[in-house]
Amino acid sequence: MTSLKHVGLVVAALLAATSTGCKTKPKNITPIPGGNANVAGAGSLLNRDNSGTLNGGGDVVTIDESGNIGLSDLEEFENMLMDRDALAAQTVYFELDRSEIHPDDLGKVEAVAGILSQDAQNKVLIEGHCDERGTEEYNRALGERRALSVRDALSGLGVSADRIRTMSFGEDRPADPELNDAAYSRNRRGEFVLLKPKPGS
Repeated sequence: MTSLKHVGLVVAALLAATSTGCKTKPKNITPIPGGNANVAGAGSLLNRDNSGTLNGGGDVVTIDESGNIGLSDLEEFENMLMDRDALAAQTVYFELDRSEIHPDDLGKVEAVAGILSQDAQNKVLIEGHCDERGTEEYNRALGERRALSVRDALSGLGVSADRIRTMSFGEDRPADPELNDAAYSRNRRGEFVLLKPKPGS
């Protein structure tokens, strides 16, 4: 009788541990357009050191089959320094459920194109973001469409496609965590991250 009770407790403990483990998994894994790697929305993978590079040696949050952080299929983007501040003022914002760039924000895209034209070694990462309404899958797809829309606008301004990388974070990295219309507006965005060669490379 005691052993049966003991087995029952062990099974209950295992079930509890399994269900708890599910709650701590990363919120989503997002396919990156044009690549075979994944981008994780988990905050633990987004920590950067003071130099602007990601802890672990990569600069963009992708994970290959070996668990290494780096860029998928585009070696020329690897080991570049990320400068988020340089283009922060050029963040573009989107209407609800839309991926077209608002005419008021086209000047920001033009400014980014101008900055990139000043140094041919620099590249840019475009991140697509959404507010939290809608399913995770829908928001990942919408974030991708937003990033690609910005990419196309940059290409139309003469920026070579091989200098642009896109990524969708969906709803996972809100600029404003509040749950109101003002916060949702700030979260529906496309962010530019300037990528610079490391010194000596």
